[in-house]
Amino acid sequence: MPAPLRKACHACRKAKRPCRNELPKCPRCLEKGLECTYDLEPVTNKERRGPDPPPHRQLVREPFPSVVYDSIQAAHADAIKNYTRDGFDPHYSPPAVSSPEPFALAFEQLREIPLATFQLRSTPFIHSQILSSKWQDSMDHGPRTRESQLTSTAGLFKFMENEQRRLLALDIENLPFSDFLANFHRLMAILVASMLNKVRGQAEVSAFQALRDLFPLWTQHFHAHLPRRLDPELSAWQAWTLAETTRRTIIFTLMVEVILEMIYRGFFYYRPMVESLPFDARTGVWEASTEAEWQTAIAEHGGAECSLISWHEFIESGGPEPRKEYDGMLQRLLLIGYFSKAAVVHDAEA
Repeated sequence: MPAPLRKACHACRKAKRPCRNELPKCPRCLEKGLECTYDLEPVTNKERRGPDPPPHRQLVREPFPSVVYDSIQAAHADAIKNYTRDGFDPHYSPPAVSSPEPFALAFEQLREIPLATFQLRSTPFIHSQILSSKWQDSMDHGPRTRESQLTSTAGLFKFMENEQRRLLALDIENLPFSDFLANFHRLMAILVASMLNKVRGQAEVSAFQALRDLFPLWTQHFHAHLPRRLDPELSAWQAWTLAETTRRTIIFTLMVEVILEMIYRGFFYYRPMVESLPFDARTGVWEASTEAEWQTAIAEHGGAECSLISWHEFIESGGPEPRKEYDGMLQRLLLIGYFSKAAVVHDAEA
């Protein structure tokens, strides 16, 4: 077996700091303005004998654009500046963003999502009601087996290895929308877990590339099958959780796309109009686990069963600090994505 290659750049190795090898510079060198160079010699303590092995090829990423913003806030300002009454100029290209620090902070928030998804707990993007819907009809193992498997990181990885095979073989064409929604989030949970592992230098699930290829196809299916009407047999709470999960799924698919771009490109392209996406941001409403809790939370906010606010309106309602009326894990993720790390740290110390 050939010796593993050094992946850290010279500057990070010299400083004994972790390095995420990216071109043209790793995030640490980019932030600090350091020269960033790599070598490809094998990492080994054994003296090399005989002829030199053939040179190894380094993964070549898409070159960085000439202008890369360091925050979504700056990219949004660029988009506004270039937006006219007639829309964007046909030659306008969405700005590129590379923001390693907020990206790392967001990962800290996202790391709980895979485990919560497979434990059938609500995440910021899908409600437990939808996750648990007909779960037993689609799985070969019961809740006790699932809970025993998901008590450790190794157990979660083994569980996802089994689950990925089921998802890859799943025929989604005739699935009811709520069942597809649950499976779509399981797919995205495995992608997020694998990408987190990649950032830490750990293994991805064995079929990661196949799941990555499946993701845009399922995203297209999701958008093509958005329900125009909800089942009248649903209670007000059931209808709200399905509709709100659908709205948050649109946001989550964009986040997964951005994470993939950041990891494999080192930057992502800003999506104009993303701030117009609506969701119900009222504190405590999403977190309700029973209809009675939901009705209580609704009453505390004035009694309206649904009250939507766009990402832009949410951001404009205050600074980087969490809002009393609009707080939750999704809301904090959006704040981290939009504002700088300094603002988030300032809030934590306040």
